[in-house]
Amino acid sequence: MRASPPLTACVALLGLFNGPAARAAVTLTCPPALVETPVVSSLLAGWEVEVRTGRRTLSDAAIHVSRGSERGRVVPDATAHAGREESATWTLSPGEGSVYWVACSYGNTSALLLQRVPDTARSCVATHEVLESGRPSSVQSIRCD
Repeated sequence: MRASPPLTACVALLGLFNGPAARAAVTLTCPPALVETPVVSSLLAGWEVEVRTGRRTLSDAAIHVSRGSERGRVVPDATAHAGREESATWTLSPGEGSVYWVACSYGNTSALLLQRVPDTARSCVATHEVLESGRPSSVQSIRCD
């Protein structure tokens, strides 16, 4: 009869499966459009307001970080081109109250749609389609793991 392995060996093996390699990748997809209805909260006497409502299409996706009440865009660590695709990569180092967000931006508006990146993620890659002119176009996906 074979002896069973010591408990410490089993615990060590279990740690291999629960470590960083076991983190699940998350793909976040920005909605392709949003419908905006602007609101003006203050008016000066004698002025009228004309608001331009409408459908705004996705123009970009980026990573933002917030620390307390301040939030700002994070510059990608690297960009790469492959055929008609461009990818931007961010290395994430959460800590000291830092929270990362995927920020989806849309044409003709300052509105952003934000979704929190899981705290377990250590990097995110956004993939864009590249137009024939060489300019990045629509965001295809953002993958964080």
